[in-house]
Amino acid sequence: MKEEGTNWFDGLKAFVAACRASRPLLNREDLSTAEEMQCRIIGGSLITWLQKHGPRLLQERAVLAGLENWEKDPFIVFTSEQPGLVAGREILDDGPSTIAFLYPDEFTEWLKYHPDPEYRWHVHTWSFFAPLDVETGRRAKKFSLAAGESYWLDKEGTMCGQLFGRGGDHLWKWDGNEPVLLQEFINQWVS
Repeated sequence: MKEEGTNWFDGLKAFVAACRASRPLLNREDLSTAEEMQCRIIGGSLITWLQKHGPRLLQERAVLAGLENWEKDPFIVFTSEQPGLVAGREILDDGPSTIAFLYPDEFTEWLKYHPDPEYRWHVHTWSFFAPLDVETGRRAKKFSLAAGESYWLDKEGTMCGQLFGRGGDHLWKWDGNEPVLLQEFINQWVS
């Protein structure tokens, strides 16, 4: 890794430390029941990315690195909301020092002053739960809900470079106690 990229990532890690000092993560035992279930789902997704999807994407990126002016061995940035970051802390705290994890708004703030729009030094991966958009809501209607149940949409994706990304959304049902996966990849995208 070139010094410029190492400095960028060292700065990001210092920024993350400052963010955690001012906005600490909850302990896992302090998560609500819904947050705990989301923590488990996102944690499983992150482990799958680290073991399966990520290595393949990084291998593809390494092949293209010379053509695109990318580092062959980029830093990895994982963004999520509180449940995902709690999972990230458990999974990544003793892991490689080439991975940072933070809230999406924090990463946006970092990039505003330390841009890497070409993804020269980093790969960005994410997993979080979001409200259903109109089109996904229309597709979800084929899965009926009982009283007290709601839909959850887990959005996952990875950007390895400009026009080099993949992702998808997974539709879940939540009854207040247990999540049930209704459809993997109810939406998918490739860039």
